[in-house]
Amino acid sequence: MLRKGNAEEDADEAVTSQSAATLGLQSNVGRVRRHNEDSFAAREDIGLWIVADGMGGAAAGEVASAIVVDVVPRAVEQGADLPQAIAEANRSILDAAASGRGKPGMGSTVVAARLDGRDYTVAWVGDARAYIWGDRLQRLSRDHSRVQELLDAGMIDESEARNHPHRSVITRVLGGPDGTAADSDQVSGSLEPGQGLLLCSDGLTSEVSDEEIAEILSSRPMTNGEGQAAVDRLVSLALDHGGNDNVTVVLVGLSDAGGGR
Repeated sequence: MLRKGNAEEDADEAVTSQSAATLGLQSNVGRVRRHNEDSFAAREDIGLWIVADGMGGAAAGEVASAIVVDVVPRAVEQGADLPQAIAEANRSILDAAASGRGKPGMGSTVVAARLDGRDYTVAWVGDARAYIWGDRLQRLSRDHSRVQELLDAGMIDESEARNHPHRSVITRVLGGPDGTAADSDQVSGSLEPGQGLLLCSDGLTSEVSDEEIAEILSSRPMTNGEGQAAVDRLVSLALDHGGNDNVTVVLVGLSDAGGGR
């Protein structure tokens, strides 16, 4: 049986003991919308990061996404896992609409990540996305959208998906007409040294391709504020490409890979 030497064991222990840090974040209203219905949370104290994209118009989307980033951390602090916390946010949106806060039918997508050392769990509803970045870009989430269904069925390809007339039709949402399409999906894994997580609303991915995202995130080490510079560049590129929606980007990495914003 092979045993690791002390140096290997020490290296593994060092990586495991690392804490996650917010390397960069920005939320922008875009060039078309009058209100920013995106919300985000960066809770390093509990290892939790969230992006929520509200819908409902006339401030209702803002209410729904704000409920998500309030309820999910509170539920996690009380011992809930991510799917349970997201389910609680769904109930809270429906309760708020029923009591006159916001509007009936308001809803929100969500993507949330928890990190414990280098171990991560990501859960999502809708088309907000999570990626691993590092030496390459890998999408972790799978959109709950009509276009994703068409892609899965082989009816369209990626180039057609970007401009498809149904690209804004999502198939799962928190809240909505009755809250019945709110089940989250979840993935878990471990970050390798030099890797991190990118969370974003579809205001980024509807304007900026995965190849462009990968180029920006792989072109610089995430040290000395470069994480924030990368986020700023991603948002600027989304605006340059039209900025047709609100854009929110959160970049997370291990503490020695960037050390905060």
